[in-house]
Amino acid sequence: MTEPRGIEWLREFSRRLGGPRFLALPLLRGLAVIAAFVWLALTPPAHPGWKAFALTIAAFAAYSLLLYVLIWVRPRETLRLNLPVLLIDLAFALLLIHLSGGIQSTLFLALLLIAGLQSYYYGMRRGMAVAVGASVAYLLVCLSTFNHHGWADYAIRVAVLIGTAMAVGILAEIEERERLEVATLNREVQAREQFISNVVESLRDGLVVLDREGRLVAWNRALETRYDVRAEEVLGKPWLDLFPNMKREGLAEPIERLLRGEIEEFTLEGVEHETLRKGRVILNMKGNLLRENQLPSGAVILVEDITEAVGLERSARQTEKLAALGTLSAGLAHELNNPIGIISSRVELMLQEAEGHRLPAQVLEDLQVLHRHSQRVARIARGLLSFARQSPGDWSALDLNHVVEETLLLLEKQVTKEGITVRRSLAPDLPPMEGDPNALQQVILNLLTNARDAMVSGGEIRIETGTAPGRPGWLRLIVADDGPGIPLEHLPRIFDPFYTTKADGTGLGLSVSYGIVREHEGTIDVQSQPGKGTTFILTFPALGSGGRA
Repeated sequence: MTEPRGIEWLREFSRRLGGPRFLALPLLRGLAVIAAFVWLALTPPAHPGWKAFALTIAAFAAYSLLLYVLIWVRPRETLRLNLPVLLIDLAFALLLIHLSGGIQSTLFLALLLIAGLQSYYYGMRRGMAVAVGASVAYLLVCLSTFNHHGWADYAIRVAVLIGTAMAVGILAEIEERERLEVATLNREVQAREQFISNVVESLRDGLVVLDREGRLVAWNRALETRYDVRAEEVLGKPWLDLFPNMKREGLAEPIERLLRGEIEEFTLEGVEHETLRKGRVILNMKGNLLRENQLPSGAVILVEDITEAVGLERSARQTEKLAALGTLSAGLAHELNNPIGIISSRVELMLQEAEGHRLPAQVLEDLQVLHRHSQRVARIARGLLSFARQSPGDWSALDLNHVVEETLLLLEKQVTKEGITVRRSLAPDLPPMEGDPNALQQVILNLLTNARDAMVSGGEIRIETGTAPGRPGWLRLIVADDGPGIPLEHLPRIFDPFYTTKADGTGLGLSVSYGIVREHEGTIDVQSQPGKGTTFILTFPALGSGGRA
C-alpha cells in the first residue's frame, strides 16, 4: 500500500531533521503562525495596533518560511543556528504581546512554548535561563499596561513560565535517560545477536533453522560453502520443496514429526543424502524442537558431514584387508606359477604334436579348452603378484601430465574407433610428484579400460589433472565417463580383490590400482550413480610440498 504524498514528504522532512523527535520544531512554528493569523482574523481592524500586528505577523510568517527552506536545503547547518533563532523568536513573541494588549494578551502562551522547547531540546539549564530572561523582557514590555492587579497576573505567569521550563526539562532528562537505556539495551541485544550470528557462522557443521511451517529461516556459512547453496536461494522457502530428495531418503519424516511437536528431538547417524550440487554425502543429523509459549514454533537441525571421515575409515579398513590379502596372494601366486607353467607347456606340446596325428576333434577341442584356461590361471597368478606388489619399482620425480599422455598413446586410438571421445583437461605448470611412472601408468590404464568397457554404445571419457581444491601441496587426477554408472550396492566392493561384474574379468584391476595409489601415499575415491556415469578422483602429494602423510 502506497503512503499519501503528504505523509511521505513528512517522513522525508523528519529524516532530514535527524528523526521524528525534531519534527516538533517546525510543526509548532507553523502552529504559532496559524494562531497569530487566527487572532488577526478575529480581532476587529479598529483595534489599536491592528495594522502593526498584521505587518509583524506577515514578517514572522516570511521569516518562518525562510527557516523551512533552509531546514530542507541545509538542515544541519540551520539547526546549528538555534541561538540566533531563539533570540529572533523571543523578539517576535514580545513584540506581538505588546501589540496585542500587553499584560492582557493571551499570546503570552508563546513564551511558555519557547521556554518549554528550549528545556526539552537543549536541557533544563538553558530552558530556565530562557524563562528568566523572557520574564524580565515580558515585564519591560508589559509594565505600561499593568492595571490594579497587574503584578499578580505577572507573578502568576512568571511562575507558570519558570515551572513549565523546569517541568519540561525534568521530563526531557527522564526521557533522555530512558532513551539512553533503550539504546544501551538495543546495542546489547545487537551485540548478542551478532555474537550468536558469529558463533553460528563460524560453526564447521551446518546449522538449519525452520519455522513452524517448515520454511528455512537460517542457513549458515558452512552449508553455503560445503554444498554451494547460497542462503539467499533458500531462506523463506519450504525446505521440502528445495530438497525433495530428503523425502525419498527417509529424512523428511523425523523432521516433519519434530515440526508437529510429536517428538522433542531426533538423531540420525550415517545417513546418505543426495545434495543439489555436490553429489552424495554421508551425514549425522540432530534435530531439536523450538517452542514459544509452550507451542511448537520451529526446529533447529545440526548437520555434520562425515563423508570424508567415512571414506578414510573405509580406506583404512580396505588397506588392512588388502595388506593381509597381498601377503596371501604372493604366496599363492608363487605356488601356482610352477604347476601352471608345467601344465601350460605340456598342453602346448600336445597341441603341436596333435597337428601330426589325426586325433579326434573332441580331443583337440578339449586340449584347446585346457590351454585357454591354463593361460587364464597364469594371468590370475600374474595379477596376484602385481596385487602383492613384491617389487617397489623405480621411483623418481615425474610429471603426472606426461604419464597421462603416455598412457593415452596406448589406448586413445583404439577407444576412438569404438565411438568413444577422450577429452583432456591437463593443468599447465603442474608441480612434479614422486613415484613409479610404470605403476601409475598401470593405474590410469586400468581406469580408462574400465570406462571403455562400460560404454558399449560409445560415449565420452574425461581425464583431468590439476591441484586438489582445499588441499595445498596435493595434485588431483580425475577419470570420468558418462556410461551406465555403478549400482549403489556394488560401490562398497569395487576395490575388493576378485570382485568383478565382467564375464572374463579377474577382479584384480581396481584392487591393484588401489594398492599402487596407497603406495604413493595418495587417495582414490569413486562417485557414481546409475545412468549418470562414474568418476574416479585420485590425489597425490606434490614433490617437496610437505603434503605427504
